[in-house]
Amino acid sequence: METVVQQLLNAAQLGAVYALIALGYSMVYGVIRLINFAHGDIFMVGGFAGLLLALRFTWMPLWALMPLAMLLTALLGVAIERVAYRRLRQAQRMSLVITALGVGIFLENLVRLGVGPETRQIPSRMPTTPVAWLQDALGVSVTWDKLLIIFVSLALMALLWAVVHRTLLGTAMRAVADDKDVVPLMGVNLNRVIAVTFAIGSALAAAGGVFFGQAYSLDPYMGIDLGWKAFIAAVIGGIGSIEGAVLGSFLLAGVEVLTVAYLSSNLKNGIAFGLLILLLLIWPSGLLGRPASKKV
Repeated sequence: METVVQQLLNAAQLGAVYALIALGYSMVYGVIRLINFAHGDIFMVGGFAGLLLALRFTWMPLWALMPLAMLLTALLGVAIERVAYRRLRQAQRMSLVITALGVGIFLENLVRLGVGPETRQIPSRMPTTPVAWLQDALGVSVTWDKLLIIFVSLALMALLWAVVHRTLLGTAMRAVADDKDVVPLMGVNLNRVIAVTFAIGSALAAAGGVFFGQAYSLDPYMGIDLGWKAFIAAVIGGIGSIEGAVLGSFLLAGVEVLTVAYLSSNLKNGIAFGLLILLLLIWPSGLLGRPASKKV
């Protein structure tokens, strides 16, 4: 039982990172029906932004470092939307997909040229000592940094939910998601809402990048694998749904961690994609997604 609890805690930490990335996919798709395939590389850039800030400002605590990395990455997300996507909103879907893939490749090579291809790790800004009362209660080794990653990520997810469902900005986002052609007639600035959506999604991805860089490692191409995993999580939960993205992320992370622990690490990706196929055969719209309806 202690081993199972330990693995579930590992899955919760990984799932929290997946969720922070998957929320960006869901938000952008929900608002403008775009699968931003560059989002995984935005997550990677956010992680390296945290690394560079940590190396440059060695005195900076995590509560100051992470918001700054999130801000810089949010500005990058807004710039990508303005330069690469805005003119293509009325273009064919394939043009947007190709552009998104091109943006991702550009970011990967830009970071590789600027920082180097080596694997890096962000110097820890979180306490790594075990949580004594949890160790006594559960019989497992749980460190403070793991708990902080899980709880801060959950707090960011709850804050996003509150913004989307309890603020005027969130109302505008949901209105654009329902009908982006009619919303401008109601006085809503469509470009501003979409830019803010990209900014929020990119900032959350940066938080995930900072956490991943401290708990695991960073490299210029990590956004490919982790971006696809987060996209799978968003689709499993129901892309376009905030709650679905979170549920799918923790479910996928649990399957991956338990597969590595009890079967084989070689089966991790195969089982992840197999889970996607199986769930989509049963629930084509995802676990919490809504079937697309079309008026005729």
